[in-house]
Amino acid sequence: MKVRRTISIDKSDLDALKPFLDANGNNLSLALRQLIDEHRQRINLNKITGDQKKLIILRNQIIENRIATLVPVPLIKWLLRINLGVPPLGIFRVIMEKYTRLLGLDSLSINDYVKMVNTHGDIFGYQISQHIDVSPDSKSIRITFEAEDSDHLRGTVVNYSCLLAHHPLRLKTKRVIESPNLIIIDYEQCSNEEEAYRSVVNHFGYNQTLFDEIQNNIQFWRNAVNILKADNYEDIIISRDIFHQLLMSRDFSDQLNNLISIIYGVSVENTDYKDIIRFIEKICNTNGLIHRIEQDNNEIRIYHKFNDADIIRIVNDTIIKTLEISGQHFMLKKGDKITILSQR
Repeated sequence: MKVRRTISIDKSDLDALKPFLDANGNNLSLALRQLIDEHRQRINLNKITGDQKKLIILRNQIIENRIATLVPVPLIKWLLRINLGVPPLGIFRVIMEKYTRLLGLDSLSINDYVKMVNTHGDIFGYQISQHIDVSPDSKSIRITFEAEDSDHLRGTVVNYSCLLAHHPLRLKTKRVIESPNLIIIDYEQCSNEEEAYRSVVNHFGYNQTLFDEIQNNIQFWRNAVNILKADNYEDIIISRDIFHQLLMSRDFSDQLNNLISIIYGVSVENTDYKDIIRFIEKICNTNGLIHRIEQDNNEIRIYHKFNDADIIRIVNDTIIKTLEISGQHFMLKKGDKITILSQR
């Protein structure tokens, strides 16, 4: 509600108001409103407690020392959602060193980290809570991470675990219990950063190779995705050797055997044939030769993508020969688009 009043001011008061008048097009009403707003801000600032002032000062120091920056929460959530890999070892080392100096400490202990997390939350208003339980000997901790946004939560947990792996804390990720909005992790101290970092990669780094490959050859993967999308993901992706063997109308079991060894790090001869069938299904489905493989008792069903009888025969012969290498002997019972192999 606006209340109209008549006021009288002398020339000195008018001169004092000049900067406000100039900033508001010589409009006295707007100038007075700006003056009142700034006065209110000063009053609110005076109400800030000593602890709050310390937090503001610390926040400014954190930003000035380039330890952290203020980024809009939606942008942070988006970045964490699309970057699911583990940050490289060393990326948090400088941050840990700067924090230690900023807090006036010789070295950062687990208890110092607990204080740092609480302070950081007060400063930046994180939407993720951490409940930290420290063992009596301060050698291990359990952190319960909780947030409403599951993608934001998981991405943040990966980064925090990587940070904790760095000197001087060197906390190794021992156990992870995950649910959509709650992640509980047990950490324990170890002797070096490399061991601590490997534990983070072992628990969270299963997408790391994928992200590294895409980032190292982004143009290739952009073109590949465009082609796959244009063909509704019905393209055939096979190696040159396998393609050549298909054209030559003979099995490609040697190439498939080699692929299984390279991708899954196993020897076909020394691996359970049920695992071999699973590996064959993943490879042949990915390269567009089959839809799936089903196993029931002593029979195997192969659902082919091609209608061509020669290609179906080559794929069947390849799978039969690969299973023979693993010590399992199957014979062709039905050889059309839905193939049935029976165990001899």
